[in-house]
Amino acid sequence: MDGHQATLKANIAKFADTFFKNPRLDYKIGVVPVYDSTYLDGQAHCRLKTDVRKMNKFAELVPLKNADGSVMAESVPFITRDTANAEEVLKQTVALGTQCGPEAEESFSPVLGVIDPQINQTKNSNFYDKDAFLVVIFLTDADDISPGLNAGQFYEKLVAAKGGDRSKVLIAAALPDKERPGCTVDSVGPQFADLISISNGSRFNLCSNSFGTELVTFGNVLVEKVAQQRIELDFIPDTRLKITYGKKGMRDEEMQTIEPNVDGGYTYLPGTKTIILQANLNINRIEGGEIFITAYPIDPKNFKNGRATTIGQTKPKK
Repeated sequence: MDGHQATLKANIAKFADTFFKNPRLDYKIGVVPVYDSTYLDGQAHCRLKTDVRKMNKFAELVPLKNADGSVMAESVPFITRDTANAEEVLKQTVALGTQCGPEAEESFSPVLGVIDPQINQTKNSNFYDKDAFLVVIFLTDADDISPGLNAGQFYEKLVAAKGGDRSKVLIAAALPDKERPGCTVDSVGPQFADLISISNGSRFNLCSNSFGTELVTFGNVLVEKVAQQRIELDFIPDTRLKITYGKKGMRDEEMQTIEPNVDGGYTYLPGTKTIILQANLNINRIEGGEIFITAYPIDPKNFKNGRATTIGQTKPKK
């Protein structure tokens, strides 16, 4: 796995940049190792008798690392928008290294452990947010063998955690290609192939020269799905429709105006009375900032030049 981890480390920042540079996104990025529930006695089960078998604790996110590879002191075990030097921290943190064990690699069970409420609160500093999108990216050279759990069951558990909303669960797997010469593979099975098919997920070849480009493409797709916002109005607005970004109490001239029908702006669809805020919204992020919509419904009785008697305004939209 050392070579595959090096490949991921060299390319992960390109992927994460799509999140780091988008002012609309709040995110938590954590790394959880595979697990092996088959052997829990801590004894040596590796090739060399002198090897001591090691294994990370079940479903616990690994501590974040500084640029020099040292563990960050007094830090939550996940990257947020407030993490300094986030690109370098992510690059160092995903490089877990290799050791003697686990041998029976479980990838699915630790992910379910991460979203377990008790583990989330006591072990992972409330990393998992039940209302947020859940994006799971696997990196492994072995297929999953979580006991009593197939790909379909795993996926349905993730969907259930999101209240049945499949659009909130996004899955990708970075796997080596056993058919490619020199591409090392530990074990091959049906689980990841089934998972990608069931979830309509993405699969990347760790040994491909285009691995980095594929990651960036996936990142852009994620941002488009997560950051784009649709706001449905319950009335037809007149020509004074205005979208701004800022905080309550700001003067009008301090608010950032979001322009219609431009790159980085918004689009209004009259047929469905829907405002679509683009994923790459052109705003300067403000802590606690909100989207404000000023809209006046058209009153057919007083219609004139697209304007009408004011009936009300919508509330701010975060």
